Amino acid sequence: MRRSFGLALPTALLTAAGLAALLAAPPLAAEEPRTYRCQGFDEPLNRPTINIGRGRVLPLRAKLALSDGSFADQKSVHVAPIVTLKYQPESGPEVDKTAGIEVRDYGKGNHFVWDDEAHWKFDLGTLSLPDDGKYAVALASGDEKEYRVDPTCSIVFILHGGK
Repeated sequence: MRRSFGLALPTALLTAAGLAALLAAPPLAAEEPRTYRCQGFDEPLNRPTINIGRGRVLPLRAKLALSDGSFADQKSVHVAPIVTLKYQPESGPEVDKTAGIEVRDYGKGNHFVWDDEAHWKFDLGTLSLPDDGKYAVALASGDEKEYRVDPTCSIVFILHGGK
Protein backbone atom coordinates (compact mmCIF):
# COMPACT_ATOMS: atom_id res chain seq x y z
CA MET A 1 0.00 0.00 0.00
CA ARG A 2 1.41 3.35 -1.06
CA ARG A 3 0.86 6.44 1.07
CA SER A 4 0.52 9.91 -0.33
CA PHE A 5 1.45 12.89 1.78
CA GLY A 6 0.04 15.48 -0.61
CA LEU A 7 3.42 16.66 -1.85
CA ALA A 8 3.73 17.23 -5.55
CA LEU A 9 7.30 16.83 -6.76
CA PRO A 10 8.37 18.35 -10.08
CA THR A 11 8.83 15.75 -12.73
CA ALA A 12 10.51 17.90 -15.40
CA LEU A 13 14.23 17.48 -15.79
CA LEU A 14 16.55 20.24 -16.88
CA THR A 15 17.87 19.34 -20.29
CA ALA A 16 21.32 20.27 -21.57
CA ALA A 17 19.74 22.91 -23.82
CA GLY A 18 17.73 24.32 -20.90
CA LEU A 19 20.85 24.50 -18.74
CA ALA A 20 22.76 26.29 -21.50
CA ALA A 21 19.94 28.82 -21.89
CA LEU A 22 19.84 29.42 -18.15
CA LEU A 23 23.59 30.01 -17.98
CA ALA A 24 23.52 32.34 -20.99
CA ALA A 25 20.80 34.56 -19.52
CA PRO A 26 22.01 37.98 -18.34
CA PRO A 27 22.31 38.36 -14.59
CA LEU A 28 19.46 40.07 -12.80
CA ALA A 29 20.02 43.80 -12.58
CA ALA A 30 20.72 45.18 -9.14
CA GLU A 31 17.80 47.13 -7.79
CA GLU A 32 18.28 50.87 -8.13
CA PRO A 33 18.29 52.75 -4.84
CA ARG A 34 15.22 54.83 -4.03
CA THR A 35 15.41 58.52 -4.78
CA TYR A 36 13.94 60.91 -2.24
CA ARG A 37 13.40 64.59 -2.86
CA CYS A 38 14.21 66.98 -0.07
CA GLN A 39 11.41 69.48 0.28
CA GLY A 40 13.60 72.32 1.54
CA PHE A 41 14.72 73.24 5.01
CA ASP A 42 11.95 74.40 7.35
CA GLU A 43 11.69 77.96 8.67
CA PRO A 44 13.72 79.96 9.45
CA LEU A 45 16.14 78.36 6.98
CA ASN A 46 13.77 78.21 4.03
CA ARG A 47 15.62 80.94 2.12
CA PRO A 48 18.50 80.43 -0.31
CA THR A 49 20.88 82.84 1.52
CA ILE A 50 21.00 84.30 5.03
CA ASN A 51 23.38 86.56 6.98
CA ILE A 52 24.20 85.39 10.49
CA GLY A 53 26.51 86.28 13.34
CA ARG A 54 29.09 83.89 14.73
CA GLY A 55 27.72 81.69 17.50
CA ARG A 56 24.27 81.25 16.01
CA VAL A 57 22.85 77.75 15.75
CA LEU A 58 21.28 76.79 12.41
CA PRO A 59 18.29 74.47 13.05
CA LEU A 60 18.29 72.30 9.92
CA ARG A 61 14.95 70.49 9.57
CA ALA A 62 14.00 68.57 6.44
CA LYS A 63 11.61 65.96 5.07
CA LEU A 64 12.54 63.40 2.43
CA ALA A 65 9.67 62.36 0.17
CA LEU A 66 9.16 59.69 -2.48
CA SER A 67 7.16 60.39 -5.63
CA ASP A 68 4.17 58.54 -4.11
CA GLY A 69 4.06 61.08 -1.25
CA SER A 70 5.46 58.80 1.45
CA PHE A 71 8.30 60.05 3.63
CA ALA A 72 11.60 58.57 4.73
CA ASP A 73 11.88 57.89 8.45
CA GLN A 74 14.31 55.98 10.66
CA LYS A 75 12.64 52.69 9.64
CA SER A 76 12.77 53.17 5.87
CA VAL A 77 16.29 54.66 5.83
CA HIS A 78 18.91 52.63 7.66
CA VAL A 79 21.72 55.20 7.35
CA ALA A 80 20.58 58.70 8.32
CA PRO A 81 21.15 61.59 5.91
CA ILE A 82 24.31 63.62 6.39
CA VAL A 83 25.08 67.32 6.44
CA THR A 84 27.88 68.71 4.30
CA LEU A 85 29.54 72.06 4.93
CA LYS A 86 31.71 73.90 2.40
CA TYR A 87 33.47 77.24 2.82
CA GLN A 88 33.41 79.38 -0.33
CA PRO A 89 36.27 81.91 -0.20
CA GLU A 90 36.17 85.01 -2.41
CA SER A 91 39.02 83.57 -4.47
CA GLY A 92 40.20 80.01 -4.88
CA PRO A 93 38.37 76.70 -4.64
CA GLU A 94 35.78 75.90 -2.00
CA VAL A 95 37.01 74.09 1.11
CA ASP A 96 35.21 71.13 2.67
CA LYS A 97 34.62 71.92 6.36
CA THR A 98 32.36 68.93 7.08
CA ALA A 99 34.91 67.22 9.35
CA GLY A 100 34.90 70.18 11.72
CA ILE A 101 31.13 70.46 12.14
CA GLU A 102 29.94 71.61 15.55
CA VAL A 103 26.82 69.67 16.61
CA ARG A 104 24.53 71.34 19.08
CA ASP A 105 21.32 69.73 20.45
CA TYR A 106 20.41 67.49 17.50
CA GLY A 107 22.74 65.50 15.29
CA LYS A 108 25.34 62.78 15.63
CA GLY A 109 28.70 63.35 13.98
CA ASN A 110 27.62 64.75 10.64
CA HIS A 111 24.40 62.71 10.54
CA PHE A 112 20.88 64.04 10.94
CA VAL A 113 18.70 62.41 13.60
CA TRP A 114 15.06 61.43 13.22
CA ASP A 115 12.37 63.32 15.11
CA ASP A 116 8.86 61.95 15.59
CA GLU A 117 7.48 65.22 14.21
CA ALA A 118 8.26 63.56 10.84
CA HIS A 119 11.46 65.26 9.91
CA TRP A 120 15.23 64.91 10.02
CA LYS A 121 17.02 67.31 12.40
CA PHE A 122 20.52 68.70 12.72
CA ASP A 123 21.57 71.70 14.79
CA LEU A 124 24.68 73.21 13.21
CA GLY A 125 26.74 75.44 15.49
CA THR A 126 28.75 78.28 13.97
CA LEU A 127 30.92 79.33 16.92
CA SER A 128 33.88 77.14 15.93
CA LEU A 129 33.89 78.04 12.22
CA PRO A 130 37.32 79.56 11.59
CA ASP A 131 36.56 82.07 8.84
CA ASP A 132 34.01 84.78 8.20
CA GLY A 133 32.43 84.60 4.76
CA LYS A 134 30.22 82.40 2.64
CA TYR A 135 29.37 78.80 3.58
CA ALA A 136 27.13 76.28 1.82
CA VAL A 137 25.38 73.62 3.87
CA ALA A 138 23.42 70.75 2.31
CA LEU A 139 21.64 67.51 3.15
CA ALA A 140 22.94 64.42 1.35
CA SER A 141 22.35 60.67 1.41
CA GLY A 142 24.08 58.83 4.22
CA ASP A 143 24.52 55.82 1.88
CA GLU A 144 24.22 56.26 -1.90
CA LYS A 145 23.80 52.49 -2.33
CA GLU A 146 20.70 52.54 -0.12
CA TYR A 147 19.03 55.78 -1.30
CA ARG A 148 19.66 59.04 -3.13
CA VAL A 149 18.49 62.58 -2.45
CA ASP A 150 17.61 64.58 -5.58
CA PRO A 151 16.97 67.43 -5.37
CA THR A 152 18.69 68.09 -2.11
CA CYS A 153 18.09 70.78 0.50
CA SER A 154 20.74 73.45 0.75
CA ILE A 155 21.31 76.94 2.04
CA VAL A 156 24.11 79.48 1.77
CA PHE A 157 24.92 81.57 4.80
CA ILE A 158 27.21 84.54 5.18
CA LEU A 159 29.00 84.36 8.52
CA HIS A 160 30.30 87.51 10.21
CA GLY A 161 31.60 88.50 13.62
CA GLY A 162 35.03 86.86 13.50
CA LYS A 163 37.00 85.91 16.56
